Amino acid sequence: MKTRFFCFFCSFLIVFDFLLTERAVPVIISINRKNRKEILRKKEIRLKKLGIIGYGLRSETMMKAFQGIQAPVQVAAVADPLWCQKQEAFAQTAEFAQTVFYETAEEMLEKERLDGVLIGTRCNQHTKYAELVFQKKIPLFLEKPVCINEEQYQRLLHASEGMRGQTVVSFPLRFTCIVKEMKKLVDSGELGEVLSVQATNHVPYGSVYYHSWYRDDSLTGGLFLQKSTHDMDYITYILGKRPVSVVAKTAKMYFKGEKEAGLCCEDCSEYHTCPESSFVVKTERKEEPTGKYCCFAKDTGNEDVGAAIFTCEDGTIISYHQTFFVKDNAGRRGARFIGSKASAEFDFYTATLRVDYYDAKHSAEHRFTYPEGLVHFGGDEQLAKAYVDVLEGKESRSDLCAGLASAAACLAAKKAAENGKEEHIFYGF
Repeated sequence: MKTRFFCFFCSFLIVFDFLLTERAVPVIISINRKNRKEILRKKEIRLKKLGIIGYGLRSETMMKAFQGIQAPVQVAAVADPLWCQKQEAFAQTAEFAQTVFYETAEEMLEKERLDGVLIGTRCNQHTKYAELVFQKKIPLFLEKPVCINEEQYQRLLHASEGMRGQTVVSFPLRFTCIVKEMKKLVDSGELGEVLSVQATNHVPYGSVYYHSWYRDDSLTGGLFLQKSTHDMDYITYILGKRPVSVVAKTAKMYFKGEKEAGLCCEDCSEYHTCPESSFVVKTERKEEPTGKYCCFAKDTGNEDVGAAIFTCEDGTIISYHQTFFVKDNAGRRGARFIGSKASAEFDFYTATLRVDYYDAKHSAEHRFTYPEGLVHFGGDEQLAKAYVDVLEGKESRSDLCAGLASAAACLAAKKAAENGKEEHIFYGF
């Protein structure tokens, strides 16, 4: 009788405690019948309440990454001026069943008690909303680039004091298995002293920067900030040092033309024949179009070729070259780290890393397998884990200092290309 009463009493306590705990999930950890003191142990898993500012493609892919790792988070609120247009899609997703929607970030931050905020707006708005979140002292997930011009850089630099370690910047490439292996090689001394780095990024999906809203470089800051920001982050992460100066050149070689501004593919006389038209892309290349606008019109911004030579304080030279018009298997992204004992190079697309040893006269090749269905070569889920760590009070593994450092290098490269002279890289921290 006493045993039955005790079991009933324990069950009552569990239910009563669950009703009192807001959005908590009671979990029975273990039951030991031999020792009544250990019969009932409960651990509460409180879901972290996230607010999202700007729910676009990047926010969506990161939510998939959080789901992939079964992160203890829930979307408590979304601030997006177009949320009504997306309401049908939200209604079909269980994760948004209890989400409160706002038209402005200011209202969301004022009314909601959030554990974290994810910013996934267009690039020119990243700094503005980061400032608002920093004022609230809320751990932040910030999409790259963290800023698109020098004025925004200065604002972010000052607004982020005391919060840089509680920010995760969206640099998933540094979390990929292939980058981790390269860093291990460099840190172990197996390559000797790394004396130079040669990096490339030939983007096989580059037309998106000329077909869609990305074509407006006043919104993106140009393609050094759009693409090189990732590469400069993983390169300096592997090296363990930053560049101090840069010379650079850019050119517009392919995505240029005399088509009228604002022209859409389907309104063009070459709609069925142009190799870059949405019709040809969908029917012949069997790919999804990346935008509706003509990529050969007068109003396409953005260079399509860029090259930069960065110099570190100790003299290490980093050369970087990017293009945006290659297709399919011509895509390349990776770097060669040239050391005093050996050289090692990797490519994200082929998922291979090769080491060439000087004295042993042999080479070694490593092949990697990326998780299926994930973008950024599997780095997004690791990035999601890094943000969960910050929500739980740990230091960021991709903090705002990394975001600022990469932005500083890319802003200097852009300025060097515009001015035609070497530029010093200002960090300010």
